Amino acid sequence: MSDKTLVYIVDDEPLQLELLKDHLQKMSAYEVHGFPTGEECLAAAKVRKPSIVFLDYNLNSKVREAMDGIDVLKEIKEVYPETEVVMISGQDKIDVAVNTMKYGAFDYIVKGEGAFIRAEKTLYNIYRYNKLAGSANTYKRLMIFFGLGMILMVILVIVLQMKGLIKSSPGWV
Repeated sequence: MSDKTLVYIVDDEPLQLELLKDHLQKMSAYEVHGFPTGEECLAAAKVRKPSIVFLDYNLNSKVREAMDGIDVLKEIKEVYPETEVVMISGQDKIDVAVNTMKYGAFDYIVKGEGAFIRAEKTLYNIYRYNKLAGSANTYKRLMIFFGLGMILMVILVIVLQMKGLIKSSPGWV
């Protein structure tokens, strides 16, 4: 088993799939696997859950009965909610991007000359987001611990005061 982050790419265009796969494999922190259909990706995810999925919006251009990108996105987010999904499409339409975000996509990348650089930046943003989320959870746990400590200290003071072990007013008053 590798300790690299597992990334799946789903695209029914073989050239696009291989180009993005090769580009991301050059980044040493990622183990990248490609799939031509959403069904193959979902089957592989049952064996090894990916951390990140790059998912084409139109997946049924070659196989008409194949799931489309939105259906695969919904399935991934339902079964693996912690997996980040990045939608990739040739459509430069805001309503398509908004629709993918509505179903839980982390980002939307338009295919083109800047798509690979954008994919790299998105991977970095996912890393930063997860790091910040971890820090926020740690801070939250510390605040809960601090709050419980303060409550216990107040209870201790009240109990000691009721038993007469401490005075209700300080000695300098």
